[in-house]
Amino acid sequence: MDESNAEEAQLALLKTGLQKQIDEFQMLLAIYCNPGELHVDDYSCIDNLNSYINGETTRLTSKLDYHFELPLLPNQKVQILVELPHLYPALEIPRIVIRSAVIPRDQERLLTNKINQYIEDEVVERDEPYVYQVVGWIQDNFTELMQTTGEKRQPSHTTPGKSSVPGINSIVFERLWIYSHHLKSKNKRQTILKTARDLMLTGFSRPGKPAIICVEGQHQDTQEFWRTIKHLKWQKIQIKFNETETVNNENEMAALRHFGSGFREELFCEMDEDSDTEDQPMSMSLFMKFLEKHNCGYIKKELFGFSNSTENAIT
Repeated sequence: MDESNAEEAQLALLKTGLQKQIDEFQMLLAIYCNPGELHVDDYSCIDNLNSYINGETTRLTSKLDYHFELPLLPNQKVQILVELPHLYPALEIPRIVIRSAVIPRDQERLLTNKINQYIEDEVVERDEPYVYQVVGWIQDNFTELMQTTGEKRQPSHTTPGKSSVPGINSIVFERLWIYSHHLKSKNKRQTILKTARDLMLTGFSRPGKPAIICVEGQHQDTQEFWRTIKHLKWQKIQIKFNETETVNNENEMAALRHFGSGFREELFCEMDEDSDTEDQPMSMSLFMKFLEKHNCGYIKKELFGFSNSTENAIT
């Protein structure tokens, strides 16, 4: 097979897989049809996939991802987040993660490992979509999954000098300030937003040049965020400053958060509505006002090397 034929075969495989992803999602919508059971975060992604399949565009701007909200715990809904790589189902496996406010993060990771192991061991036919099979297995076995992963994580909570009483365990709160030369890629921006929200981190991301990202939450989650985004292609990215403090419970951690409303993009641009936001320079005055509003004025010295006496000279 010559090079052109190989490229055509690869493109055909990609388009076939993307069509199967869309067909499976439509099937899931019909099955999980009760209000709130199944959400897609960005329907423009489906439009992009359809346009690519039909040859109307040559760019894939994002991956198909959606999440279920199902009553898997007593009086508590649990999220099952699904992210499909472009070569699912034939060559890549989906990312399927369980999220709940009442499930500790380390147990969520063990649940993710169980899901991946199930895919490896039990999903024999990989040419056809199998998210429905995996979600059905999670629903049928969720009580047992919670018990087995809960047992595995129990020893890690007893450390020298710490209380062994259930529920009295220290939590490390962390806030990371991340600086990059620039951030323009839509895929990167979507990955940053999705990863932060999946990990229930608070903070903000400022795309453009320079790029500034702040995330805050449990240490293990902020570090997972950093591990995820640092492997994306960057000209330069670094953690400029990190803040940590040990707390005893979620309430104490919540009190330390400066960005309690979640995670979002902030532009800090003074521009016309028709302007291209990624190419606009950051207004330092707007950024400083934002930092002061969120009790983070101290960070300007760490990020830019100046303090109140010099900030008025910078626009």
